[in-house]
Amino acid sequence: MKYKNERGRSMVEMLGVLAIIGVLSAGALAGYSKAMTQHRLNKHTQEISYLLATVIFNADKLKEGSDDMIDELRALNAYTWPIEIKSTSSQQYVLDSFHNNLFFENHAKHGGGYAIEVELIQSDFMPKICYNYINVFKNLAQDLDMIYAVKRKSGKRERDTYAGKTCTTGRCLKSMTNTDIINLCQRACEGSDSCSLYALWDYPASTVANLLGQ
Repeated sequence: MKYKNERGRSMVEMLGVLAIIGVLSAGALAGYSKAMTQHRLNKHTQEISYLLATVIFNADKLKEGSDDMIDELRALNAYTWPIEIKSTSSQQYVLDSFHNNLFFENHAKHGGGYAIEVELIQSDFMPKICYNYINVFKNLAQDLDMIYAVKRKSGKRERDTYAGKTCTTGRCLKSMTNTDIINLCQRACEGSDSCSLYALWDYPASTVANLLGQ
């Protein structure tokens, strides 16, 4: 019987195989990380959609409630973890799953309406989170009087407004395109000291017109 002289793999070949495995692994990890980020953003959209819609659709139950409406949120089961309620010595507010602050303001007892402020923190996700909120506001356009973004930089405030349910021409929330939303978030948040989004509903028409500069 004859035996074949079989040689093992060379070091160069083994290094080549390891290099290929490393490249494939890096690509897989990058793809996994991107998929997980998108999953978090999708979950965030669901969380805030339910939270904001619950508050807006139950406005008739909020008029005589607390100024920050947090007790009413609890009663309505308007949020689930990872959305949390936080408190300071003077007020309560909501912390979303990306750690942005949401403030709910009840001015209905004083002749006004209701407002939501979203205080966005600086992060790599901020443009996409801003997009999520504006897109949710757009889906609620038939109930909102207006939305606006506030950019604060070097002590100055710049406000960017879109009209809500009564809007028929011009800068209408319901007709915003994806490009409009992206541009609004860029104008409001890029290079700013802080960036906030507001949604108002059930306000007197004169107040809304004044805020819109009409």
